[in-house]
Amino acid sequence: MPTARKLPSGSYRVRIFSHVDRSGKKIYESFTAPTKDEAEGLASDWKRSRKTRPADITVGAAVDDYIKAKRGVLSPSTIRGYNVCRKRFDGIQNLKLRNVTTATIQPWISELSAELSWKTVQNTYGLLTAVLKYYVPGTTLTVKLPPKTKRFYDLPSDEDIQTLLEYTKGTELWTALMLARYYSLRRSEICALDTSDLKNNILTVRRACILDENGNYITRDIPKTYSSYRRVLIADPLLSALQAGQFVSYNPGTLSDRFHAALKASGVSPFNFHLLRHVFASKAALNGIPDFYTAKMGGWEQNSSVLKEIYQNVQESDLFEQMNLLNGLMQKEYDTKYDTKKKSP
Repeated sequence: MPTARKLPSGSYRVRIFSHVDRSGKKIYESFTAPTKDEAEGLASDWKRSRKTRPADITVGAAVDDYIKAKRGVLSPSTIRGYNVCRKRFDGIQNLKLRNVTTATIQPWISELSAELSWKTVQNTYGLLTAVLKYYVPGTTLTVKLPPKTKRFYDLPSDEDIQTLLEYTKGTELWTALMLARYYSLRRSEICALDTSDLKNNILTVRRACILDENGNYITRDIPKTYSSYRRVLIADPLLSALQAGQFVSYNPGTLSDRFHAALKASGVSPFNFHLLRHVFASKAALNGIPDFYTAKMGGWEQNSSVLKEIYQNVQESDLFEQMNLLNGLMQKEYDTKYDTKKKSP
């Protein structure tokens, strides 16, 4: 319950946070009365009816102002993602914030869900809820989002990876492939490295080459996440290449273009460059390396569900090898029982 304070005049006043205006200024509601109980009563009445009195702006204007206000503290790629999400607000951009309810938002979400992936819809709805929290704290929606679907990845085989490495040997693309497959670096991290990051055999990951909100590549002294700051122990043959200055000098977009060209030229079945990080995590799990260390090496957060649910896939050849072990156990058990039955009188 709001508490009133006595003013020099003898009256009592209660101030309650209302919202943030378009310039980012916090706005408060003030209630003054002759007595403490009256002032607190007015404030309580307003608080109970608060959901019908949010800022009188449209959803579209609120989203635009929110993105503008956060531009200085969020990464350029996040702002760029917000701008992409903003294009999907056409259906509700003229809706007043005071009219945002489950009933007005659910049809919009259902319409988006008919055409877009669950992840895209989730990101778009996430921007809306962030805006509501910023302008109208306490707003509660019970919108039904599309169900999460599990993606299955066909990881490249060891043979395909080795074919690709042999084809690109001596090039910057080979360096990128080695860093991704054996050290789990992202494209953005690979393209931001330079010779100053290598000290003896320790490579420090501390920057990222990313797209800004205008679609231009920039290098920032901040990797994707805080856990992405890491030091990696490099061994030969990659160490010798890096010591000779064989770093990647182009941006992630060019890296992808050269990668796909190499796939085609080498005859390797197409796959996404990022899947090399999946192979890294899969091999780490297969070799019994604890998730704690895998997360540290790959720049994932500790106890990351992403690491366990997405990255620790298995190559089909490794899966079949494990299945063969189980089949062997099954056949041994079956043969033992069969021989026992056969010898019985």
